[in-house]
Amino acid sequence: MHLPSLVAFFAAPLLAASSPVTPSSEIESRQVYGVTSKYCSTASGNVPSLCFLQYYTSATAPTYRIALPSDATNNAAYDTILQIISPVAQTWVGFAWGGGMTNNPLTVAWPNGNSGQVSVSSRWSAGRTTPGLYSGATLRTLSTARNSTHWTVEVVCTGCSRWNSQQNGGRLETQSGSASTFAWAISRTAVPQPSNPSGSFPVHNNQGMFSNALDFGKNARATFTQYVQNKRS
Repeated sequence: MHLPSLVAFFAAPLLAASSPVTPSSEIESRQVYGVTSKYCSTASGNVPSLCFLQYYTSATAPTYRIALPSDATNNAAYDTILQIISPVAQTWVGFAWGGGMTNNPLTVAWPNGNSGQVSVSSRWSAGRTTPGLYSGATLRTLSTARNSTHWTVEVVCTGCSRWNSQQNGGRLETQSGSASTFAWAISRTAVPQPSNPSGSFPVHNNQGMFSNALDFGKNARATFTQYVQNKRS
């Protein structure tokens, strides 16, 4: 992705009032407050505008965005889209689809050098150990980019909306107004083998969680499908 496309990640309008998110009491004191809002991208060529649930904490932390089809239900799996926009100081970023480190799909990403490429890895952990590779969720990279201040990655995930776990019912909550809980982790310590998505990564330096309904990120099925089909790395 060229620099103008990277700038577009930040330039699209916020189309709904934002709301503060209070950190859970289970999260360490370094957890910061965040704000959720609706973010809609700018249409470009045959790639339509897509709307996301956005979570933002500060200029020094990653921003996370989630999109899904509006006809998704709690009774069946569906694809989801995740965008991560991270300051370059963060050497890897993890996103937990079920609100914690254990027993839910984890999407982990880190820059692969300065070329704009980003390694993405589907992980799972049953305990407080380094998450292992997880075949229950597959990630397709839609776009990556890097400039002097940020790196970004956008993936479509098959297997992140439902999983085999008792935590959070093993699924995202699609009912309007009903919250899903997510978690994140970040690190400033370099990944030993950044070109290897199956490689190890160091312990996080900070982490947190947030809960919000997915309504902001719902899109017409045809729009969601067109976006995925026409977006290219």
